[in-house]
Amino acid sequence: MMKFIASDLDAAKAKAHRALGDKTVIISVRNLPSGDVEVTASDKAAPAAPEPAPKAQFAGAARDAVDEGPFKMGAGARLNENIETKFSADALSKLSSKLTGGKGGRSLDMSDATVRAMAEILAPHGVGEPLLAALIEGARNSPIDEDLYRLETGFREVFTFAPLHLAPTAPVMLVGPTGAGKTSTGAKLAASAQESGAQATMITADVGRAGAIDQIKAYGEALGADYFIAESPLDVEQILRSHRPGGAVIFDTPGVSPYDAGDVAALRSYREAADAEPVLVLPASGDADEYVDWAMAFKEIGVRRCILTKFDATKRVGAGLRAAYEAGLGLAHFSETAFISEGLLPASPEFLARRLIASRPGKFG
Repeated sequence: MMKFIASDLDAAKAKAHRALGDKTVIISVRNLPSGDVEVTASDKAAPAAPEPAPKAQFAGAARDAVDEGPFKMGAGARLNENIETKFSADALSKLSSKLTGGKGGRSLDMSDATVRAMAEILAPHGVGEPLLAALIEGARNSPIDEDLYRLETGFREVFTFAPLHLAPTAPVMLVGPTGAGKTSTGAKLAASAQESGAQATMITADVGRAGAIDQIKAYGEALGADYFIAESPLDVEQILRSHRPGGAVIFDTPGVSPYDAGDVAALRSYREAADAEPVLVLPASGDADEYVDWAMAFKEIGVRRCILTKFDATKRVGAGLRAAYEAGLGLAHFSETAFISEGLLPASPEFLARRLIASRPGKFG
């Protein structure tokens, strides 16, 4: 079942039909204190209470069979070890001339064993020269002369770590490119809120993407969270005014171009209607230059923090980190699993240090 709020009954029914199609069945109609009308509808002839989310038995069995730690990466057949090692050597070689006093860069002594060890770990991830140099400089403050502690210190010195604190007075609006994982991130935030004892309300404006409505419907029913479809900023205002959420409010937006004036104007309108903090969602790996452009552009519309996703789907995780660094964004959360119930990890330098050490080319096994 899904709920739709509008200024009158016909408009609410129309929203339900647009979202659910020809099989729409109106379950109930409620007049709200605000004067709006709330319609509960379903696309099933005999709606029933949502079944609990099925257990991922196959994945669970697979996980039970793995006795390695969360940051330990299996070596497999090691068929790609030579390629990975060569990639690491090539990346370091290209950087060496630039970091030893080359044009426009910060001079780093690559003959220094500590500097070289840090560069060997960081360079293959594609963090970019400015971030690489900053992390190496930050690592000099490590109280322990060991790779893991140096990395941890470097990340702590360079980044701001600022996890989200969800509350009804602080709605979160997720923005970013298509495919970054905004909708699943919203569901994970909702699950995290409910796990802490708070209620969660999910709103989506991503009504044009194929399967988007079914996706939020499935998440909402599995979590037992309220979820709404918003076709305009006015819808968002009506939902928040009439529903009056008492817990976390997570607002999912469609993937848009930050270079399109119309898209930017629409995002601004949605943000104002929800009075929400826009938070950028980016995959950990991808086109680093493109990610930097995205982060810079979204910063102009109020983004101050980001969530990096898909740590489980990639080995090199420098693109998202580079974008956050160059745009001056704080790191809020990391996602390293596809399981909604496991939520998001609060961003921390400890996680990043262990993650980069675990995926060090040629050093796993």
